[in-house]
Amino acid sequence: MTKLAIMLTTLLSTSARSVAAFASGKTAAAVASAPSTRRSFSSSSSSALSALSGNLVSVEECLAAFGDDGVKFIDGSWHLAADRDGRSDYEAGPRISGATFFDIDDISTKGEANPKGLPHMMPPKNLFAAAMDALDISNEDHLVVYGTKGCMFTARCFYTLRGMGHDADKVHLMQGSLGEWIDKKGLIDKDPTKAISALDLDLSAEAKYQAKDATSMVDMQTVLGVVDAEDDADSIVVDARGAARFKAEAPEPREGMRGGHMPGSFNVPFADLLDPGDPTKFMNSVELKAAFEKGGVDVSTDKKIICSCGSGVTACTVAMALEECGRDPSKTVVYDGSWAEWGSDETTPIVS
Repeated sequence: MTKLAIMLTTLLSTSARSVAAFASGKTAAAVASAPSTRRSFSSSSSSALSALSGNLVSVEECLAAFGDDGVKFIDGSWHLAADRDGRSDYEAGPRISGATFFDIDDISTKGEANPKGLPHMMPPKNLFAAAMDALDISNEDHLVVYGTKGCMFTARCFYTLRGMGHDADKVHLMQGSLGEWIDKKGLIDKDPTKAISALDLDLSAEAKYQAKDATSMVDMQTVLGVVDAEDDADSIVVDARGAARFKAEAPEPREGMRGGHMPGSFNVPFADLLDPGDPTKFMNSVELKAAFEKGGVDVSTDKKIICSCGSGVTACTVAMALEECGRDPSKTVVYDGSWAEWGSDETTPIVS
């Protein structure tokens, strides 16, 4: 039997999931030299639902769901270090074939609505909806957020998508980087491309995507109330920064920022929640619970947990880890301004 006949026989006799596996077996080099293609089968919805379940999904599960109608991959890479830029890396390639890029700095609240100039604050819903339309994302799509090698900050993109109204059951975070996707023969695009920009979006047009005002976020006044109430507060604050910054033993990365922490807050460094060998992956639930216990945090507390960090990014890592420990996500929120707001305001109390 010829090679072509074998391929046709395989395509006709296997299930949609098997076809996905066959497609993902192509080499990265082959994909780079040919136009990317996406498949469509009548069973794609059920295939996606069976492959993508829960917040955290493996690279293998993502490979199985790749190409299904209604499954969209989003590069959510962001880096604190100045020598790496998620947008530039995405635009230069490689990237998962057909993936888009969500820029948490660009699709955010700016200008008069953000008088303190805080970074990557949750966006207004009209901007978010316009961005989703530009990315060809509908409310019915399953969204898989991924990051490039070593990117430990993709949880913020995940929480932005979910917090702005996307169905929680349809937002997933890939455990493993783009590098692992490539190593496992996932399809990629290598040609340069352009990511969307907020400046190019028409906010006056009626959006197809139905966004909501940001949820699961709190402001400084809420946190001040918790700090002032001390032991009588109905919430606790968990700080995701490293121990040295929490204790004011290391300087803040932002110039002029005070060091220390909020009175009564607990310290659970976000890095302790991630796989030390691959920070694009979370530790397992047993290890996560141990990390919270080490930081003095009871994951099952009836009190609301407010997650804070340097600027609202790694606080999302803590929030996700709490959920992986079985905590009800409605009892966990993120302080959007975090230490970028608290530490720069001379009127807020700190322990240093």
